[in-house]
This record gives sequence, C-alpha cells and structure tokens, in this order.
Amino acid sequence: MQISVSLLLFLSFSLPIHGFAPSPAPGPDPSFSSVQSFTFPPSPESSIDSPAPAPVTVEEGSVNSGGVVPSGPVSEPEDTGSETLNLKWCTVRDEFDDCQYFISVLDQSDDYTWKCVKRDTTQECLESIRKGEADIINVEAGLAYTAFLNYSMKAIANEVYCGHAQSYDAVAVVNRKACQDNEGIGLMDFKGHKSCHGGYSTATGWNYPINHIKELSSSFDLKQVNDHEIASGFFSDVCAPSEFEGVGVCGGCGNKNGSCHSSSMYYSGHSGAFRCLVEEMGDIAFVRADTALWYSVEGPNNQSWSTKSIRDFMYLCPQGGCREINGYPGSCSFGAVPANVIMASNSIPNTKRMFVLQTLTNATRIGALYAGKNGANHLLSPSTQELVAVKKLTRSYLGKSASISQSIQEVNKPEPHFTPSTQNAESGIFSSSSCLHNSLVVTFVLVLTELVLHL
Repeated sequence: MQISVSLLLFLSFSLPIHGFAPSPAPGPDPSFSSVQSFTFPPSPESSIDSPAPAPVTVEEGSVNSGGVVPSGPVSEPEDTGSETLNLKWCTVRDEFDDCQYFISVLDQSDDYTWKCVKRDTTQECLESIRKGEADIINVEAGLAYTAFLNYSMKAIANEVYCGHAQSYDAVAVVNRKACQDNEGIGLMDFKGHKSCHGGYSTATGWNYPINHIKELSSSFDLKQVNDHEIASGFFSDVCAPSEFEGVGVCGGCGNKNGSCHSSSMYYSGHSGAFRCLVEEMGDIAFVRADTALWYSVEGPNNQSWSTKSIRDFMYLCPQGGCREINGYPGSCSFGAVPANVIMASNSIPNTKRMFVLQTLTNATRIGALYAGKNGANHLLSPSTQELVAVKKLTRSYLGKSASISQSIQEVNKPEPHFTPSTQNAESGIFSSSSCLHNSLVVTFVLVLTELVLHL
C-alpha cells in the first residue's frame, strides 16, 4: 500500500502544471481617436490647466518641424530669480517684424530678456513651446482650443477691443451685387459657389460656419462625413489654408495641386480670406467682423491688393438678408468669438507668467505693443486696444467656441471598427482550459495528501 501511494504521489507531482506563471499583461489598446493626423485625448476634461511634470531644458534653435515631438511637456528650468533668463515670444512668418520692434523699445534690464522666435506655422510654434524653445504665442480661439487640448497649454492674457470688448463676431462677407440681386438671399443660395476661409480650424474662418452648415443642411449624412466633406459638398471650391500640416482645404486657392503652402497669397488668415474675395477667387468670405474695414481700399491696413471699396461688400446674415459693413453686425453673425489669447505652456513657472502679464498689461508700453510695423500680419489683432489677464480656466474662457470646435472634431473622428481577434479568443479558451487543468491537478494532489496522512 505504501508503494502504491508513493507511486501515485510521484506521478501526480511529475505531471506538468500549466498556467501557474502570471498571465502576460494585456498589450496597448490599438484603438485611438484622431482627426486629420492629430491625436486627441478622450475628452477635454483630461486637459485641465494643471501643473505639468518637471520640465527639462532644451537647447534653443534645435527645432525640427518635421521631427518627432517629445511625448511630455518640456520647457525651461524653474526660475531661480538670481540670473537673467530669456522670455521667448514665438511668431509666425511676418509677425516676427512686429515682435522685433516691440522688444526693441522694452527695458531689458529686468530679470528676463525678451527674444523673438520665428516659425513658419502656428503648429511649429506650438511644438517649439512644448519643447521649451519658446514660451508664448498669440492665437485666435479655434487654434487656442487645439493648443489647450493637444499641447497642454493655457490662456494667460487676452486682447481687448474698442468699447472694452473681449470678443468679436464671426461673419460672412459677400459682394454687394449679390445682395442687391436677391433681397432675401441666404447662405443656402451660395451652395455650389466658391468660398474663402480665414484659416482651417479657426473659430471664425472655419468652425463657426461649418458648424452652421452642418446644422442647416439636410443633404448630408452627418454620421459618415467629416468637415472637409461638409465643406466640399456644399461649396464648389474651398480656400481654407491651414496652420497645421496636411489638413487644409486649398483647391480653391489657385493651387492646381490643392496644396496649402505658406507662400500662398491667401495664407495670411482673415486678410488672406478677404483678399480671396476681393480677387474673385471666391464668392463668400468667412472672416471676423472688422476684416473688410481694415483691408478695403479705404482701410488703415490696405494692401497692394486692396483694390475695392468697403461699399462693394456687405455682411450676409445667417438667417437671410444682408447688412452694411460697419464692424458691428449684431444678429447678422454666426456668433461671438472670444478675443485672441496669449497662450503659454501649463508648466510655465509662475514668476515668468507674472512677468509676462506685467509687461504686456503695462500701460506705458501699449504704444510699442500695438503700433506694429507690418500691415498684413500683426503680432496682435490690428483692432487691439489693450491686453488683460485671463482669470478663467482656458476651457471656460473659450466657452461656446470650444464647444463648437469640439463638435467639428467629433465629425472628424473615424467610426470605431471592432474586429474579433482570433488569437485573443483562442488564448482566452486556452487560459480557461489551463485554469481548469490546474484546478484538477491541485484537487488530485490534495486528495492524495489527505490519503497519506490517514494511512
């Protein structure tokens, strides 16, 4: 009997026991949400204006616009207060000239020395700020939402316009003749026409009008189209240059290959969109309310292409009809857009942020800051009267504009496709089988042990 029991014990413990090793951790979730090459967090709530991880130093001038962006936010080291540090304003294209003029009249004897950093696009500036090669940038509300959501940035100051206004209207501008020929003209009358936009992903030039068309039109199956398809399905040609690589809609910008190169005549934001209308590349321009006033032949910022009078154009009201252009369209707009904002990294040191605010809101320096030397691309909006500190969280400051930006991004997200994985299913079966086998072996061993103890 003892031999039999010993033999049984030997055989039982010689059996291979599978599955006792820890199960491998599941791999990364292959599903993700992206919009036109941008990756978005699951929800805006995940990008709260909160302190970022400890910053690291990046040598200035090492930007590579086509390179890989570090995964985490980086910036200059925390201020020590005992040495002179650079405070770098990132400028896009010709804004650099205004920035150079601005810092030339500043008192550089403070703890910080102002410098201007020049990049070709807003995207390159945002990446430079994330890398620590620049500190601040001035952007409009739509791009501010992108900076907030994708680059861990926050609004620290905003522009203020005439009458202490901290917002402006998003409008459509059309030729006066179109209004005279049809008193009840509306946006739907421009279906099949050519459009000019003050920048792809901008609140005024793109998000507000595309959202309006999305809600207005019943000819789209909105669950299956993105913003490009909404625009191209409504207009015959679209000119909407982008500050982000590979996402503009530029077939209507006079480029046969549909590219959105920064050398395009219509690349410079709202003034570029108005020029597109003036030069009859488009029949309707989506811009901010004061654009035509500034860049018409009578305007203070008229350019070589400003060959038409303000009297040649009118606001097109979203609900129908037209109105004279005076900078105050009232109900003849797509909505109010929060004023342009100075954005900085979430990880910007508090002392540096306070220094920026003290400098930019200092009344004695207003003349230098708003004078500007370049008519087409100002460091600040040409109608800016002053800057004030933003006292709200960025998402709250952007308000309705952020909601509209989010709704546009939602239609761009691809439908999730769930394909059953044979490998996963099989491994699950094997795992269950192994668990069952292990359970039987353990039970068998316990029974044998119990028998031995009672012998």
